Amino acid sequence: MKKIIFILGILFLTCSNIQAKKLFVEMEFHKNSIKLDDGSNKKPQPIKGDDGKDLKFTSLIGALNYMSLQGWELVDTKSVTSGGGYVGAYGGASSTSTKVYYIFSKDVSDEELKQIVDGSYKKD
Repeated sequence: MKKIIFILGILFLTCSNIQAKKLFVEMEFHKNSIKLDDGSNKKPQPIKGDDGKDLKFTSLIGALNYMSLQGWELVDTKSVTSGGGYVGAYGGASSTSTKVYYIFSKDVSDEELKQIVDGSYKKD
């Protein structure tokens, strides 16, 4: 019995040292395709299919379900509104545009997260 408890204790300590870290990405849905930004210095990358072409989704919900199927968890959303105009007492013109971004997270290894973080620093 003592051996079993000892072995379980060792397994618990070993498993508790292997902790996954969270990788966060920002997803933009535009023209039925999605682009992911992992914070590195490169442009947001479109999701590609097996044929190397951008995946096209029939709807935003299809894209969100795809991300979930890939192991990503939706954490938050953010809206960015740009544009403007003038609206005075006698009318005027105004033009704004709003983009919605979706923040996802996924458990990754320390090595994978370090590689992405190392590429996210600004270079002077």
